[in-house]
Amino acid sequence: MSSRLDVRLVECKSILTKTGGFLKNFTHTLNPYAGCSFGADGCGIYCYVAESPIGRFARRPWGEWLDAKINAADCLEKELTQTEDRGRLRIFMSSATDPYQPVESRLCITRQVLSVLHALPVGLLVIQTRSPLVTRDFDLLAQMPFAWLSMTVETDDDRVRRALTPICPSIARRIDAMRRARARGIRVQAAISPVLPHDPLRFAELLAGAVDRVVVDTLVAGDGAHGSRSARRPLPRRYAELGWGDWRDESHARNLVSVLEDRLGPEVAVSWSCAGFNSL
Repeated sequence: MSSRLDVRLVECKSILTKTGGFLKNFTHTLNPYAGCSFGADGCGIYCYVAESPIGRFARRPWGEWLDAKINAADCLEKELTQTEDRGRLRIFMSSATDPYQPVESRLCITRQVLSVLHALPVGLLVIQTRSPLVTRDFDLLAQMPFAWLSMTVETDDDRVRRALTPICPSIARRIDAMRRARARGIRVQAAISPVLPHDPLRFAELLAGAVDRVVVDTLVAGDGAHGSRSARRPLPRRYAELGWGDWRDESHARNLVSVLEDRLGPEVAVSWSCAGFNSL
């Protein structure tokens, strides 16, 4: 997290945003925060959101600002109460930020949102994060059968993680959180998004027993603009500096799908990019 992080407490007028496009089978996205505290030393090295209007025209560079929506839970309760058929709602949290920003440990905005959803269930909730902080809320999630934990884990190799996203949580801590979630009866998806350098056999062994399903995604397939947004991020330059080849090459990701299918077996669904995220 940047030492120059500008955190603002803001109030939102609504919290559920109708969605489509890449998340076409979801009805809404839910972002308890705007912006992100992970800059070039974190997932900001490749994050496509940084190249979207919210990132490009923000008050400070991506990774240096964060808006915390302090009334998110109140807005959500109002919106869900006014919805006639909550069972049709399929919510992705979050599409443009991580709902477990480091400041969440003290602000508890995401936990407040989960408390509302616990009281007012919807058809599907997918929590997309890379943070082991989510374990704090397993008491709630274990009582929400409509919820999935989708944990971002881009590689099996912590040396790769340190080389590209050093301030992000270690691979071991993320895998541990996934295993702990399953032990509590929470369904778990591994979002290998984007695929970073890895050993496919070792990756498969790491995920065995830790997941119910896997989605494999890449910087080209997943950024919604055929890789053009990803190309503007620092990661391609870093790949070149490390001698890691063409960052656009998807053959290693396709091979990983095959290896995961073989090792994890038919009980674990292994799927690709947009189709995978939308097939829950």
